[in-house]
Amino acid sequence: MNTAAARPQPAVGRRRGTQELPELARLRDRALATLAFGIAGRSEEVSSLDTEGITQVAEGLEVHVPSVKGRPPRDVAVAYGENPDTCPVRCWLAWKEAAGLTAGPAFLPVDQKGRLGTQRLGPDGCRLAITRAAERAGLDVKLTGHSARRGLVSTGRKRGKRAEKLRKQGGWAANSPVFWEYVDEGERWEDTATEGIGL
Repeated sequence: MNTAAARPQPAVGRRRGTQELPELARLRDRALATLAFGIAGRSEEVSSLDTEGITQVAEGLEVHVPSVKGRPPRDVAVAYGENPDTCPVRCWLAWKEAAGLTAGPAFLPVDQKGRLGTQRLGPDGCRLAITRAAERAGLDVKLTGHSARRGLVSTGRKRGKRAEKLRKQGGWAANSPVFWEYVDEGERWEDTATEGIGL
């Protein structure tokens, strides 16, 4: 999504033709999607992030994820990525600088003219930002605000990340059936039942 060429969006309402996505909105969406993935964040959690709770350190970002809906808060480490276009650290820093963020909500609305809003982007806004970014990239699947959580676990397991590390990153309970379903999805092709048995 982050590396797809920007494509004009269909106009809505009275507007005719197409319109370009403002650069500030593009930077926000990149930061939001990659950071949601990096923290395995629910839309409510991503919405509740504050600029002061995201600290740059030598290794990447230390992110404080506030308590949402009675879930305990957590502090997670998000390392620099290999690709600058999909690195949550670089994407966050680019958005933070472009938006001039120093305190307050980490993610704010951006209107069609590229003007920055002042109120926190709500959970629905976070979900829509991820869904629209996927649509702009022409992805065949519909991504939602929950896709980041599933994606981190399944991708992490495919790359050999320990289940316990992934569980703590997303704040799942040790006995969470949803979490273990995601682990199974990530390990689906690892040592399959039919592999190496002489078929």
